[in-house]
Amino acid sequence: MSEERQLQKMTESASLFLEPGETIRVAAWGPSSEFGYLLGVGSGRIAAVTGRHVYVFESPLWGRMSRPTGVVAKHPIGSVRVRLRGWALHVGDERMAVHFHHRGRARRVAALAADVSRPGAMPPENQRAG
Repeated sequence: MSEERQLQKMTESASLFLEPGETIRVAAWGPSSEFGYLLGVGSGRIAAVTGRHVYVFESPLWGRMSRPTGVVAKHPIGSVRVRLRGWALHVGDERMAVHFHHRGRARRVAALAADVSRPGAMPPENQRAG
């Protein structure tokens, strides 16, 4: 399934929690902690960015096929610090582990959530060396 189709399906499944007219631009999936990842237990998290907000959703599963079951956090774009450190994606006070295959998506979540259209909005630890 194409990434565009995945994001469309994610938007449909999260529509109960999104504001009218919002669509998910990028999302990353993972367990709520590294400990849960190592043991294979615990709930999942989905970090998603729309045109106006960054969301952290609760999910019963960790993979891309998981569906949001509730909102853990919701912040306007650019209003909260989002960073990727090691295996963890931090969205404000929330944290989730990121699988190796989702690190690229997690970087995009961090970049879009920082509102990269504003100069200097992206924290240095999220910027790639060029």
